[in-house]
Amino acid sequence: MSTTQLFRLGAEVCCADGECGRLSSLVVSPGDDVVTHLVVKQARRQAPGRLVPLGLVDTEPPGSAGGQIRLGCTMTEFGTLDPAEATYFYPGDEEYQVRPGTSTASGPDYAPPGVMGAPGLPSQPGNKQEFTVNIIPDQLPGEAEVSPGQHAHATDRDIGHVQGIAVDPDTGRVTSVLLRTGHLLSHKAVLVPRSAVAAVGADGFHLNITAQQVHDLPPAD
Repeated sequence: MSTTQLFRLGAEVCCADGECGRLSSLVVSPGDDVVTHLVVKQARRQAPGRLVPLGLVDTEPPGSAGGQIRLGCTMTEFGTLDPAEATYFYPGDEEYQVRPGTSTASGPDYAPPGVMGAPGLPSQPGNKQEFTVNIIPDQLPGEAEVSPGQHAHATDRDIGHVQGIAVDPDTGRVTSVLLRTGHLLSHKAVLVPRSAVAAVGADGFHLNITAQQVHDLPPAD
């Protein structure tokens, strides 16, 4: 049995009694390299994403198809977890409000982009507008989010994009990063050891190995 658990971004997430959504990102505590939460985008389009503590995730069973993630909670319990995003609306000439049940954040102290008086596109009085914003920085201050498509840079060139993270299931510590390398018609997925990640910045993951060394890693598919 594998000693690590791989979380593929975009993987199906299931509660004990049904599918609840897809893995949209992972939240990591930078100080100790521990995944603390999974961000699950709900199957219901209008429902907000939820922050799932790592402790609610069942250890991936052998042979789980497509990297499916199973949670140790019901769909009802899942719906009570903290939101990862909030939806604001600006109805006519009233102050914008938070859609009930999505977040405890409220205006005008919290101004999402595009709301009148905030950076972004100006509002047109009388037109109802709606904004969905990421509130993970407010919910989990100081923690970092790993999202699909983040770039990976070898020492000599760009090498691919992040597709997931593998962790020690007992501690939650990151053991490797799943990268998709190559081009559309010729690519492979590889697991890059955590020790080969020198830094993570706004422009992505910076490795301390060359593109050839990444290419020489065994395929993760």
